[in-house]
Amino acid sequence: MPRKIDRRWFSLLVAAVVAVALVPVFAVQDERPTRRPQPNGQPRFERAPDTQPAGPTRVLILTGQNNHDWERTTPLIIGILEDAGDRFDIDTSTSPAGGADDAGWADWRPRFSDYDVVVSDYNGQMWPAEVRDAFEAYIDGGGKALILHAANNAFTGWTEYEQMVGLLWRNADFGDRLYVDAEGDIVRVEPGQGPGAGHGPQYDWPITHREDHPIFEGLPTTWMHARDELYHGQRGPAEDMTLLATAYSTTGGTGVHEPMIWTIPYGDGTVMTFLPGHLWRGQRETDAFRCVGYRTLLQRSCEWLATGEVTVPVPDDFPTAEERSVVPE
Repeated sequence: MPRKIDRRWFSLLVAAVVAVALVPVFAVQDERPTRRPQPNGQPRFERAPDTQPAGPTRVLILTGQNNHDWERTTPLIIGILEDAGDRFDIDTSTSPAGGADDAGWADWRPRFSDYDVVVSDYNGQMWPAEVRDAFEAYIDGGGKALILHAANNAFTGWTEYEQMVGLLWRNADFGDRLYVDAEGDIVRVEPGQGPGAGHGPQYDWPITHREDHPIFEGLPTTWMHARDELYHGQRGPAEDMTLLATAYSTTGGTGVHEPMIWTIPYGDGTVMTFLPGHLWRGQRETDAFRCVGYRTLLQRSCEWLATGEVTVPVPDDFPTAEERSVVPE
């Protein structure tokens, strides 16, 4: 006759075997590295959640090519951030000149992961694949980017960039359009319907904030922005988009509230698009960059992206809904 196994000993034996088998699994999970490979082979840049940078916010400004006057806009942006006191530590990375070949681009490799916020004042040649992969990995891993004015015109065909920016300077067939109607509701227009990207002449126009957001703390609901282009008809996927501010497009425009400032999450990171801030080559007036509202929002946006908080105060001369306010040249 076969021997019967005592059930108590059998239960103890099974429990011991299971315990031994599980130990290696939990050890591997606990010891996984924080930099995980991406499908394209680019390491995933990890940023610890809910942490603030020690010391000044580290800002990298990308520049070097633009259909606008980047040789003046980039110094103006630097000056605006420097006017916020000791909050920002600013570096620039200047791309090769337009038309550069592969050899000319070989040494341009911005170290995105060294910075809390990357500000793009760039609209030119497509970046090399290695740079594009690094930028995607930086944002996906928790990095932050601020896309200024014509930087939303850039990189047609770079799908991930178009996804993280959401609305771009594209034709009417490219993607959806968003605007805010007279009742304050967001309207989504399908591709091929309505206008594509454009703008009327430069003039003073009001900006209205649409969200209870830290960058608007203490600001009026609407203020007058100084002479600038007002983009309309921007197109794109516009997915997971938080619309922060709009501008009413009148002169040469659409007669509706067009998106001006918005955020989109990408992986663990955030991309904010900030459309005001036009300056052509040969254009004398710099009113848009001297606008107190523009300057305040640019400083606050960089600080919020890096820290989740805003300490930049509201200037006494912040514009009202009726009157613009600019600093001296």
